[in-house]
Amino acid sequence: MKPMPSLIPRFNLEYSFNDLIYGVESIFAKSNFDFSQLELIFGKQHIFFTNLGRSSLYIILKALNLPPNSKIGVPLYLCTVVFDAIIKAGHVPCFIDIDLNNYTLDASDLKEKIDDLSAVVVVHTFGRPADMDKINEIAGDKPVIEDCAHSLLSEYKGKKTGTLGDASFFSLAKYISAGGGGMIILNDDELKENFQREMSLLNTPSILNEIGHSLYTYIYSFLYHKPWYGMFAFPTVSFIRKYIKNDNITKKEFEVTKIRKSDLGVFLKKMEEFREKVEQQRKNSQILIEELQGTSVILPYESKGTWCNYFFFPIRFDNRKKRDVADKYLRKLGVDTAKKYRKTPLAARQIYGYKGDCPKSEKCVDTLLIIPNYYTLTHDELLKIANNIKKIEELL
Repeated sequence: MKPMPSLIPRFNLEYSFNDLIYGVESIFAKSNFDFSQLELIFGKQHIFFTNLGRSSLYIILKALNLPPNSKIGVPLYLCTVVFDAIIKAGHVPCFIDIDLNNYTLDASDLKEKIDDLSAVVVVHTFGRPADMDKINEIAGDKPVIEDCAHSLLSEYKGKKTGTLGDASFFSLAKYISAGGGGMIILNDDELKENFQREMSLLNTPSILNEIGHSLYTYIYSFLYHKPWYGMFAFPTVSFIRKYIKNDNITKKEFEVTKIRKSDLGVFLKKMEEFREKVEQQRKNSQILIEELQGTSVILPYESKGTWCNYFFFPIRFDNRKKRDVADKYLRKLGVDTAKKYRKTPLAARQIYGYKGDCPKSEKCVDTLLIIPNYYTLTHDELLKIANNIKKIEELL
């Protein structure tokens, strides 16, 4: 593949040189971190930090003291690392279908399967809040865990996601680009001692690990921007995937530790201006929605009573062939895209015990495409994205 300096990256990763410096300074800071800002957002909850979002889910499941091999309900349309965290905690993932209107857990499918489950993981996919009232009602006394990896600052009926279940977890490497880390919010006071016990068992990353991680994150972020993304990063990855194929689908091992001080410091600093960036991303998303009205693509919308942070901007097509044509030609026209979780159903069948009972999730995998909408895009770039999708209409 020839270099494309103007290629718009599919995702945003904003870890600047200033973030690198601040992160390294945080490693050696002697004063305690200020968490008052989190209290203003989420209220007076019990908050814990780990090295990864999946590590946070592992801690939550261990702290719940469920019987070994308990069945944990989880959407099929998801990154497989969540399944790995469930297994690492000694339990079994059981798959729930999604609602194609907002890509989150389908309450009606949960209702049919709830009797076999010991807990439920609800994912606010792409930042779109799930129907928590129905889900909590169906779950009854069974723990409900919110996966808020995509939904930092999203709201459901005036309440922040992360405060609507028994416990929740966030991935700080995602939208806010803190470099890494996971955050747990505990909404059940009776479980506080269990969480403190599990956290006390975790190791602290070394200073060398912290510095190396910060450097890697900065370099990775640097290469994920124009012109380097289209000139170097994307062609290199494409070459490797083409000539060094690895079709083996395996579980992903990971180490559970406390959060790196560098990640925590950058996260807290970025939270000071994060709301403004989310507002800009919402404006960008509205531009795309307005420009793409009247096309054949299925556009996202906000459900009544929700406020979406628009972490990702999903569009859907009538079938897989149309989606794949759009994916191919958008990239040729300078817009990179992503077919999110396209390998998950196959992986779930082969190694996680999926029985094929989530047809809407499989349809989503075949027809959905993520297009860029992030807050650093210019108005001209947004119009380029929308206009190129309109051009592709002629091919479809």
